[in-house]
This record gives sequence, C-alpha cells and structure tokens, in this order.
Amino acid sequence: MAISMQNTIWDSVLEITKVAQEKGSDPLIWALQVSSSLSSSGVGLPSPELANVLVSYIFWDNNMPILWKLLEKALALRIVPPLMVLALLSDRVVPCRRSRPVAYRLYMELLKTFAFALKGQINVPNYEMVMKSIDGVLHLSHNFGLEATSPGILVVEFLYSIVSQLLDASLDDEEYKLPFQYSW
Repeated sequence: MAISMQNTIWDSVLEITKVAQEKGSDPLIWALQVSSSLSSSGVGLPSPELANVLVSYIFWDNNMPILWKLLEKALALRIVPPLMVLALLSDRVVPCRRSRPVAYRLYMELLKTFAFALKGQINVPNYEMVMKSIDGVLHLSHNFGLEATSPGILVVEFLYSIVSQLLDASLDDEEYKLPFQYSW
C-alpha cells in the first residue's frame, strides 16, 4: 500500500511537471504546486526522492530548457537538495558532455551556484538522509574506503569526487598527453 501511495505522489509531480512544460508555466508557480502537493502528501522537503524523479525525467528524452528552469527553481527554493541534484547530474551529464554540450554548460552553472553554498544545505532536517543518498549515487564510501559515518566526511568526499570528475573530463577533452615518457 505504501509503495502504491508513493508512486501516486511521484506520478502527480510528473503530471504537474508535464503540464508546466507544455504550457511554459512560470517556474515559481510550478515549484509552489509541487511543494504543496508534496507537503499535503507528507513528503519532507528538501526531498531526495523528488531530485531523483526530476533528474530522471529530464534525462534524456525530456531535456528541454523549461525543465532546466524548473529544476533550477526547485534548487533555489530548496524543494530538492542541491548536492543530491548535483550528484545525480554529474553521474549523467559529465560522461555525455560532448554529445550534450548545452546540458553540460547548464550543469556547470548549477554547480557554480549551488555546490559550495554548503551552510544552507547542512542545516536542513534530513541532511544525513540526503548525504546517504548522495553516497548511494556516487558510491563515495566504496570509492574512498571510508564508512559513511559522518556527514562531514561525505561532504568532503562529494566535493573531491566532483572536482576529480571535472578534472578528468577536462584532461580528456584536451586530449592531455604527458610531454615526456617515463622509461624504467
């Protein structure tokens, strides 16, 4: 029964999003509708589940400018956890940066705006749950070999992971080659 109710909530959010997309609605009105729908269903905000739903919906079949505006408004109003959205986007956008340069540019703008505004993201009621969700998306505990016991450690791992991913992408894009070869 709980699973059926959860599906109904997310189906409702997707329907609100589709209508906003078709009508070109104001992102603020869309955000208020989504927030109201989630609140009336008892979903706590910011919602990692909503972040998953929105990012999954946008990529790739529905990758339209209006949806990026809706996502940005959801981030600005803290309806979704910014670090979670950035984790989900980095997992999808960075590997496809050459074939989807506009998505990559928009991701970089969101990263610039939201990645380092940590104070406002740490003082939310479900911070530990959000960080564990991010750990699940980026596999931070596994990659770094540290248990996800402290949200502070996860923030550092998150930032390091994003910076490393972007550095690898930049080096790959520039077809970086060492100017010398090691010979042993």
